Amino acid sequence: MRPPRLAALVPLAALVVGALSPACTVANVPANAMPMVRSRATSDLDCPDKDVRVEEQLGGRYKAVGCGRKAYYQAACEALRCVVHGEGDAMVPWRDRPDPAEVDLQRDRLP
Repeated sequence: MRPPRLAALVPLAALVVGALSPACTVANVPANAMPMVRSRATSDLDCPDKDVRVEEQLGGRYKAVGCGRKAYYQAACEALRCVVHGEGDAMVPWRDRPDPAEVDLQRDRLP
């Protein structure tokens, strides 16, 4: 007895969904940085949030314009955690950052 045609497509469909799901999540990661960019731009440009326009550019770059000024930012995301740096700031990758608990312990040891 021959299996139905739909049953033969199930493994193929699972393969396609599995291959596309990481692409969808990676593509949406820079959007997670948008609130952080907006907050930083509002402060840096000394401009009300409603007057700041943020444009996402290629490679995790953002351009913020408001109150006659503009600023550029670079966002780096790992999963859902993002960091935002200004144009002249040095980027520190997530893996190179010290564990927050270690920083607290070192701070508590200071006289």
